[in-house]
Amino acid sequence: MIVGNSNRSNRRLALTVLWIALALIYLFPYTWMVLTAFRDPIDTLAMRIVFTPTLDGFRTIFLESNFLKYLTNSLLTSIPATIAVLCLAAPAAYSLAHLNRRSSVFLAAVLLARMVPGIAILVPIYLAAAKAGLLDRRETLVMVYCAFNLPFSIWLLRGFFREIPTELREAAIVDGCSELQVFIRIVLPLVKGGLVATSVFVFIAAWNEFLFALALTQSDAATAPLAVIGFRNEYGIQWGAIGAAAVMISTPVVLFAVVMQKYLVRGLTMGAVKG
Repeated sequence: MIVGNSNRSNRRLALTVLWIALALIYLFPYTWMVLTAFRDPIDTLAMRIVFTPTLDGFRTIFLESNFLKYLTNSLLTSIPATIAVLCLAAPAAYSLAHLNRRSSVFLAAVLLARMVPGIAILVPIYLAAAKAGLLDRRETLVMVYCAFNLPFSIWLLRGFFREIPTELREAAIVDGCSELQVFIRIVLPLVKGGLVATSVFVFIAAWNEFLFALALTQSDAATAPLAVIGFRNEYGIQWGAIGAAAVMISTPVVLFAVVMQKYLVRGLTMGAVKG
């Protein structure tokens, strides 16, 4: 009995050490980024852990650059893109899950669209936007982000909708509900966790997107990730400003994920355990 308890204690200790090691590995880049934001460039280059904190990096991005404007542009593109994707993906996923379960050709086409790399169609999109006079516009980024995240969202939400029993939909229709009423009043509340999980992934993808923002914007609609480029110039690299900008860019995503954590976990584990 004592040997058994000793083995269990050793296993718990080993698992604890393993989780701590994994946590340190995953948190190290973020921790180093935060340290860079509050260090002098000399301390950063010397890789000092002990240093005198400074706010010069934050002063640079907020007082000497247009970083706040870029941050606002990121919000005004990521949030509308996320809302638009959910509004389009939810009905499509519901119809594929309950109204047309044999649409394998359409599902394959959706998956194929998701697999196309952005760099492959960057030039056609740029030429079309230039001809339509849509360069350096936030609306253009919203449309592009919506188009690229829609296939992934449809596939993800389809799995959540398939967990809803068909008998529930059929019973609601027998009671006199229309298909739209079933979707809005019954099905959507049941997949709230899935909607939140999808919104988190779409928001992060839109918020961190760099390639199309670099090609399709200049100054008026430039997003926050592009601002980091401006801190590397002919005078050198402003490490403190880069670290401060990285902290400000990552903070909204981290806060959003933390706030939605309960719904996110519930959504990702939806259907994993069936009673």
